[in-house]
Amino acid sequence: MTYQIDINNAFLHGDLSPPVYMQQPPGFSTDSTLVCRLNKAIYGLKQAHRTWFQKLSTTLLHLGFVASQSDTSLFTRFTQSHTIFILIYVDDILVIGSSLFLVQDFIKQLSLYFALKDLGPLHYFLGIEVSWHKNNSIHLSQAKYIKDLIRRTNMVNSKPQPSPIFSSLRLTADESVSVDDPTLY
Repeated sequence: MTYQIDINNAFLHGDLSPPVYMQQPPGFSTDSTLVCRLNKAIYGLKQAHRTWFQKLSTTLLHLGFVASQSDTSLFTRFTQSHTIFILIYVDDILVIGSSLFLVQDFIKQLSLYFALKDLGPLHYFLGIEVSWHKNNSIHLSQAKYIKDLIRRTNMVNSKPQPSPIFSSLRLTADESVSVDDPTLY
């Protein structure tokens, strides 16, 4: 089972150490000598990413997970009968487990620590569409991401052009062929 969750206001969970002070927001006070001491990280703060990840990883370790030594965004928990993997990208999290009950139980446990959205079974993650098939295989596609990118860059009516290079071509450092008209690309 693969589920996706999203942590609400993730950066606001980070604990700051040492203390961070900031100027008062415009209109908050007329006394320019006063400053604010932040109790929690806020969006735009340099430390926000690090403090959030530190808070999340400490929580996962407390729940019995082990951090991967080869990938800092991967946490695992193995028992005799079940396995669960947690893959993190900032505040978007994939939960992959050997049973549906295990995955749902983990999401319930994590919701005790953080406000989160259970997005259900994985369908779309970081620009990748995921289609599940009856034979337990999956199909990954970036068609939606590419179409959105084309729309966002106002290239919907652009004409396709062939690639200036053959995929089977072997390139070397000392020989190359220039393109006849580089403006096509």
